[in-house]
Amino acid sequence: MYKNKAIMIAVIIAIVAIFVVVASTSVFDHDSKERYGDVSTPESEATMAEESAVAPAAVMDETTEPLAQNDAGGINETVTEHMEDASEAVPETVVEEAIVDVVPEPAEESQPAASGGAIHIVTAQGLKYEPLVIKIQPGDTVAWENMPTHDTQSLEGLIPEGAEAWHSALGENYQRTFTVEGIYVYKCTPHIGAGMGGAIIVGKPVNLAAIIAADAKGAEGRLAKKAIAEAQAM
Repeated sequence: MYKNKAIMIAVIIAIVAIFVVVASTSVFDHDSKERYGDVSTPESEATMAEESAVAPAAVMDETTEPLAQNDAGGINETVTEHMEDASEAVPETVVEEAIVDVVPEPAEESQPAASGGAIHIVTAQGLKYEPLVIKIQPGDTVAWENMPTHDTQSLEGLIPEGAEAWHSALGENYQRTFTVEGIYVYKCTPHIGAGMGGAIIVGKPVNLAAIIAADAKGAEGRLAKKAIAEAQAM
């Protein structure tokens, strides 16, 4: 009787052991598939590498064709034509405007006066007249411009004998026609202390000796010396 019970217990233990082993194996196999089922094999990796190596070559064939060459080995004429078309696309007007030379306007010259002579412009610039000494012909006109705070007045004893003296209004442009030959020295009355004045030589300096003999002093003397130097150089 005890022997039969021992056999039954042994059978039960064996059945339980078999069940445990089967259950463990099933669980392990299922877990392995879930963990490692997506891992690629060496054969699949080699296949993928071949496909990736082929793909760039195909792309290069479609996108990077070499420039067509002619029989002589040069670039195809159609390519050259496209390059020429691109260069011709630049507007011609842009190039023309870039190379246009700016032609300076000619300096203002003497203009004919109503009396038949020329008009010579003397401009007040700061505290001086420009030009300081001018040479004109009988019948020509001198026009003083830019005179907001200036005037022009002939100096006694420093103009030709028989010539008419003058004195213009302060702050106004002024012009005068000269008909008597000789040297005329003039001043700006408010600014003669700063040496502002000038000289006009009409035709021949017939009164040069009289200007030298006058022996003017100060700013008037300096203006006379400028006129004498110009007359002696004629």
